[in-house]
Amino acid sequence: MFWRKFINRLSQGKINVLAYVLEIFLIIFSILIAIQADRYQQGKRNQHKLDDYIQAMYLDLLEEQESNRNNLFDCEQDIRSINAGIRLSQINQKDSIQIALYNLAQVATRGVFRAFPPTTFDIMMSTGDIALIKDLEVRGQLASTFSFRDAYTKRDLLEFDKETKRVTDELGKYANLSCMYNTRDLTSCLTDREGFTKHFHNEVFPLARAANLRAFHLKRAINYFDAAIENLEEVYGLKREDVIQETPASE
Repeated sequence: MFWRKFINRLSQGKINVLAYVLEIFLIIFSILIAIQADRYQQGKRNQHKLDDYIQAMYLDLLEEQESNRNNLFDCEQDIRSINAGIRLSQINQKDSIQIALYNLAQVATRGVFRAFPPTTFDIMMSTGDIALIKDLEVRGQLASTFSFRDAYTKRDLLEFDKETKRVTDELGKYANLSCMYNTRDLTSCLTDREGFTKHFHNEVFPLARAANLRAFHLKRAINYFDAAIENLEEVYGLKREDVIQETPASE
């Protein structure tokens, strides 16, 4: 209908074609300019959002790496204590049993208390903002790093805690646990000394395996996180001291 009227008016000489075409061109041009300006502003907003995400994720990596190193230190102490507990608990002498119980008590009381809150990467994944990271290599590396954290580091922690509780419960078959909390002479709390020296070390071996596996995965995690940290520094020009100074905690 529009084009029929336009052709009729054009044939009757009632339209200045040049002016009409120019008007249409200006309308289209203004629309394109508006679209381009909107895209530019959206691009700036996305870039600011990405910058904030990258900085937050970088801090997540640094904090996680510190936790990994601290946990590895504690885990290696646990391994030494568990091995000493296994070896000395089989020697039916007061001093050996005392040291064995002390080492095992160190593992139980040291414990591992750690939360695994959602990371910035998790938030980006849940909101779809992960698409803001255009570098697929960076995105893939972050995905594998945080997946390793959830699949191994977190799982190992739960398994180690479960085994520690199981061993403590098993120890209750041979000793008065309440007594052990209130005396330095741990051997005096044994209710079945012979059974303890003959059988208890068998119950500790699964805990030793859990501790060794945990240490192995923590070392792997440290390597993954080191690589991810270095990659973010290289790709986005981050400097550790600058990012840390900009965090709210330092204000």
